Amino acid sequence: MTAIPVRCPGGEYEVVVEPGILGSVGERCVGLLSGRRILMVVDSAVADTHAVQVEDSLVAGGFRVERCTVEADERRKTIETIQDIYQAALKAGLDRHDAILGIGGGLTGDMAGFAAASYLRGIDLVTIPTTLLSMVDASVGGKTGVNLPLPGGDARLGKNLAGAFWQPRLVLADPLVLGTLDDRQRRCGLAECVKHGLIDGPQLLDLIDAGLDAILDADPEAVASLVEHAVRIKVGVVQDDEREQGRRAVLNLGHTFAHAIEPIKPLDLLHGEAVSIGLVAAIGISGELGLLEGDWAADFIGRLERIGLPIRLPRTIATTELIDRMGFDKKIRAGHHTLVVPIRPGHVEIVQDVPEAAIAGAWSSVGAD
Repeated sequence: MTAIPVRCPGGEYEVVVEPGILGSVGERCVGLLSGRRILMVVDSAVADTHAVQVEDSLVAGGFRVERCTVEADERRKTIETIQDIYQAALKAGLDRHDAILGIGGGLTGDMAGFAAASYLRGIDLVTIPTTLLSMVDASVGGKTGVNLPLPGGDARLGKNLAGAFWQPRLVLADPLVLGTLDDRQRRCGLAECVKHGLIDGPQLLDLIDAGLDAILDADPEAVASLVEHAVRIKVGVVQDDEREQGRRAVLNLGHTFAHAIEPIKPLDLLHGEAVSIGLVAAIGISGELGLLEGDWAADFIGRLERIGLPIRLPRTIATTELIDRMGFDKKIRAGHHTLVVPIRPGHVEIVQDVPEAAIAGAWSSVGAD
């Protein structure tokens, strides 16, 4: 077992990485949570599998448990779904001493977290990530949120434009659950791990290179080592900047590009796939601005290809549309773009007032028209 402490002004908790931990959720919550009622916000993909094991453990621990099942779809990650969770919490009789437990991928965790942050002005949250992506990224750091429709009336969505910072009381990551994921989902999780490695330096990237086959085969030992390394990198960043007022913004590397393309339905991109393309575009920005140091970029992009992640848009999209979508990013200031730019592995910079021509060049490098 590995227990990684997280200490933020908004709360202290542990990220526990342990194969088979789902069977002990109830005993871990006893003594941690003051209330005895829990609303499980359940990803429909795990409703009949992992969620059953967790619910049984909670009931055995003396908790009264109700469920609200949600569909892990970006177009259902909305205020309307949050209202459904509120109604389920009210029906279950949750008060300020009770808790919401989110189990599923990052999208489900985001919604469970936002509901916990806002229901009765905030109640306890426990998070159980069941995808590699949510284990190494979404479940750690307290970011929650939902998408909002963008102006224009064409059903466009802005990614995570409503939300809150709300730290969980506990995060439980069980590497065994990744054996139930398909290859595409495991590869998507590796996109966030590679991002962490580009931010922090070569150690995590070397670990991925050396253990790639075992990781993609969901070997519990290889996955546990990967999750531990990636989580420690993220924890080191978020502890210093809980509310993204400074250094935490580096974790957005590739994400400003990714958030522009992920909601475009014809592209059919999962989050990790959009992040992979976004990382290549971020390297493109660095080249456009003359900031790249050394000759690492081609090898890095080759790593994404070896993992099986996309490095270009699957179909052509107009650059003007993509730049327009970027205009709704949360990091926009007075209409000016702020982007995280990789200089070399272990060194990224936050660059303000990035010229639109450079952004256009970066989009072109990943296949935009």
